[in-house]
Amino acid sequence: MKFAFQPLINLRADALLGFEALARFSDGRRPDEHFAQARAEGNLLALELRALEGIVHAAEGLPDGLLLTMNASGPAIKAFARTAPELDPRLDWGLELHELSAPELCDAVRVDADELGCLLLVDDAGIGYATRERILRLKPHIVKLDRSLFVHYLASAEAREHVDILLAAAREINAKTLVEGVETAEHLELARRLDFDYAQGFYFSPGIELAGLPAAMHELHGRLGIDIPRF
Repeated sequence: MKFAFQPLINLRADALLGFEALARFSDGRRPDEHFAQARAEGNLLALELRALEGIVHAAEGLPDGLLLTMNASGPAIKAFARTAPELDPRLDWGLELHELSAPELCDAVRVDADELGCLLLVDDAGIGYATRERILRLKPHIVKLDRSLFVHYLASAEAREHVDILLAAAREINAKTLVEGVETAEHLELARRLDFDYAQGFYFSPGIELAGLPAAMHELHGRLGIDIPRF
């Protein structure tokens, strides 16, 4: 297993906020296929923990002061907290709660994240269990809107209603908001119009392995004028 890092952009400051760490596998199969197979075989928790531990190690090559987020289920976050990992203090850390984690499996996930000194993110808000109720119950630091709702926002009244409800819930608890799936200049304009705090997507950059990050971040700065501190 290896890892790629996709930029998270602070839309308020037009600056790099940090990265989401993404698992990659040498056989070329998509990560979701590997995790789905592990779930079916009863090995999901072990694979998630291996990924989290690998990310902690890979993060040693990142510059200081950035946010690094990792996606995991409620049980994986709990098990990870019990291992008392040594998270690099140079970085800010975030745990993205997977949208398919059932409520009964993640009631204490905010406590687990707090004990680790991590920000809690509700991932893919609007999909699976990542509902308005989850946002209000767990009070995450960041609510991350699912890509499918965002890209259909203009064409679908149902998507607009759903997005507006989720954004209102985030603002009710004073959480920051992050939109994924920004793939065009029009998407970026919409993200700004909807007043998202943060964004990620292929318009900024795909996931990049560690060795390629400096060149990719310099390209991003040159193309969009995004401030890229520490690169």
